[in-house]
Amino acid sequence: MARLLKVCILLFTLLVTSFTVNATQWHSIDKHLTLLEPNKQAQYLLPNQVLIQGNKCAALIESHGDFVALELLIAKMRTKLPVPVCYLIATNLDVGQLSGMRLLQSAFPDAQVIIPGNGIFSTQTLLRAINNETKYKLEGFTQSLELSKKRIAQANSGQQLGWHSKLQQAEQRLSRWSALSPIAVKPLSLNTELDLGDYILHLELMNGYKGAALRVYNPQHKAVFGGHNLDLLPYIAQRETESWQLSLAQLLQRKNINWILPGFGKPYKFEQLSLPNRFFTLVNQPSSPAILNDLIKDYELNKVSSERFSAYYQQALKQKKPNKVLNK
Repeated sequence: MARLLKVCILLFTLLVTSFTVNATQWHSIDKHLTLLEPNKQAQYLLPNQVLIQGNKCAALIESHGDFVALELLIAKMRTKLPVPVCYLIATNLDVGQLSGMRLLQSAFPDAQVIIPGNGIFSTQTLLRAINNETKYKLEGFTQSLELSKKRIAQANSGQQLGWHSKLQQAEQRLSRWSALSPIAVKPLSLNTELDLGDYILHLELMNGYKGAALRVYNPQHKAVFGGHNLDLLPYIAQRETESWQLSLAQLLQRKNINWILPGFGKPYKFEQLSLPNRFFTLVNQPSSPAILNDLIKDYELNKVSSERFSAYYQQALKQKKPNKVLNK
């Protein structure tokens, strides 16, 4: 009961504020391209995002499940963007991130949510999963709010006064989130181009973090935005990784890319993509300890600790075990 109460109070706190709110960094590369980086405490919890502005409209790449941070992002986008948002792009089919896309689409109802097409399950199945994820999240917030009200009611009048505005704010947010419109998505089955108004983006299908995935190529900056599909150190949550590695190997053959923005971490040079490719080689075809140690050292040169590498490597091997139940 004590643990549940702590969880509920934490959820209530997240209803009122967010650990990502105050320190989310906006890095403007030029008048068209802005990289959105979560604060240091959330750097392995929330993904990087990208805001791209053309002469006609704008596109936001990636979302997450922190609704409070997303609402503040929405407010800032409305003050900064002189053009409407026309595209919301998800690089993978993680339902937690897609629940955030539902909030974003409610704020920008004319924007099209673009996701990678999936031949394994139907779009309706995915939409139900997003709805269930949103419902589960809101049920948790509602329960935490009710428990918080009971705790605050037991406090003295002075303390209650300090919490009154926070309770009102939480109730207003819950009311808004409970009235979200159903999400509408456009699954991609072929590579395509988006014209933001004299500014072209290339959406390229691949295999990655949650199976079907996509990356966004920006020819103006010779950059690729790939989300978790192109993390320097991949987090593997599925058994099938050969197709993911094949997508990386094919990308390595390109000659028109200078840098990559992953889901987690700083942008990195295109040549460093060989690191996750080598990581997958070890996962898919376990080799000698000497080769493993060489890779660990190379990751350390790229500011990835041996402890973090080992944790991700063990997670990957666990997923590759026969009869492993896949993470959802």
